[in-house]
Amino acid sequence: MTRETTDHFLLALGVVILIAAFVASGISTEFFLRYFGAEDSLIENATAVLLATAGVVLIHRVMVHRGALSRPLLMLGVIYGLVYIWAAGEEISWGQRIIGFESPQYFEQNNDQQELTLHNLVIGGVKLDELLFGPVLSYIILSYLIVLPLLWRKLAWVKSVTDALVIPVPRTHHAIYALAITIIIPMLDQTRRWEVYECIFGLLSIAIFVNAANPVKGSRTTPTA
Repeated sequence: MTRETTDHFLLALGVVILIAAFVASGISTEFFLRYFGAEDSLIENATAVLLATAGVVLIHRVMVHRGALSRPLLMLGVIYGLVYIWAAGEEISWGQRIIGFESPQYFEQNNDQQELTLHNLVIGGVKLDELLFGPVLSYIILSYLIVLPLLWRKLAWVKSVTDALVIPVPRTHHAIYALAITIIIPMLDQTRRWEVYECIFGLLSIAIFVNAANPVKGSRTTPTA
């Protein structure tokens, strides 16, 4: 498939998942939780796979142009990918529930789920998932998905910075898609609806990285909107 076809297929799959979530919710909360919201549900595991895949795509994005990139930029691109792979591990508690190993004592005492995850740590009475990995991260992600594409097309210095930092920029239809999903998800009357959002975000991330508006610096690909 071409980059554009892959992009559109992933976004369409996200719509299918969203519709299925509403249907499951309409059947019953128990049915929704079993497949969409519970720990180790189909959607949670799919999210982990998608985030890991997005990380691999990010790393591949810079590695194929490594000859045109300085070592710091190459490392920066790899770090972006590793962050996604780390998020995938956190999503499934690094396979702890699947394999069945015990958490180290520190995590037993300072993790609100007693699992081997950083985002569920409680430090000084403050839950990191509520302070950093909740609203703060959400604003950063939404700024990247919705605000950056607008600024990238209008401000030369924003384009220069994103190119210099090898940041893949979402296309206009990615931004519209992200905004629409963000508006629709709260309409899903389930407390675990954000698991669905995370899964769709994984699909959207891969779509962006495969078909970003800007090429890697040094690539001969022509950037398009």
